[in-house]
Amino acid sequence: MWSTAEPPALPPVKAMDADNPADLARRRQGIWLVLGAALAWSTAGFFTRVVEADLWTMLVWRGGLGAVVLFLFLRLRDGRQWLGWWRAGGIPLWVAAWLAALAMVAFIAALSETTVAKVSLIYAAVPFAAAMLAYLLIGETPGRAALVASAVAALGIVIMVGPALAVGGGAWTGDALALLMTLLMALLTVHMRRYPDLPMTAVAAISCLMSALIALPFADPLSVRPGDIPWLMLFGPITTGIGFVLYAQGAQRLLAAEAALLGALETPLGPLWVWLLFAEMPDQATLLGGGLIFVTLMIYIWRDHKMSVV
Repeated sequence: MWSTAEPPALPPVKAMDADNPADLARRRQGIWLVLGAALAWSTAGFFTRVVEADLWTMLVWRGGLGAVVLFLFLRLRDGRQWLGWWRAGGIPLWVAAWLAALAMVAFIAALSETTVAKVSLIYAAVPFAAAMLAYLLIGETPGRAALVASAVAALGIVIMVGPALAVGGGAWTGDALALLMTLLMALLTVHMRRYPDLPMTAVAAISCLMSALIALPFADPLSVRPGDIPWLMLFGPITTGIGFVLYAQGAQRLLAAEAALLGALETPLGPLWVWLLFAEMPDQATLLGGGLIFVTLMIYIWRDHKMSVV
């Protein structure tokens, strides 16, 4: 669930020489790595449908095993210095970790309460929510394109959640959780802009561990049925560990806008898997409002990409 937020803090990408085979190979590697990340992220909805464990138990398994993969990656990448973030991160690192951990909890809870399509498409509005929050919190003035795109995304969200609000009762719970997750990820994006040197792999690892610890008092991790164990052992490592590592490595080889554009493929892929495997069809309001958000996102990122290569 990292794709539509700002990419992790990474070294600047040098301009690509179209006649340089090494540059072309590096870009090709980046494309495949980010596509792999989008594919990994998109499986979250599938896992929440195939696993019969309760929400809190899923969070413990997903967060705990995701943390193991990410901490292992840090150890392999940084060697004996892999705990350097503990001393260098400071308060900003822990703020980022808490925001990400709470967003993870809201994300899985939302998937448990409403359709994968609605959660994915509401989440696609993160860049626009971040643009507005950046203006309010750190004085970052959004351009005209961001303002227009944010207004369209807001309209898309209203179209999606309007029917649930009209029905009342508990119908809006999943929508509210998806909106909370989107708000938390937008706040994380603004925080990352304010502190661009945050070690985001460490943040992801800590937040996975935090989400598991938050859920642990309400969970019974040892009570899962035997058939769920293989899926739970894949859930965290694929959707958080492998997905984030692939994105972090791929984004180093691409322009930021290009990486975001490819990562946004998570949005249509997630609903596709549950439609093919579980016949979970989104309602008309989700298709209309979510389609509006997704098309706006693709146009906005593509415009940014075109401007960055001029």
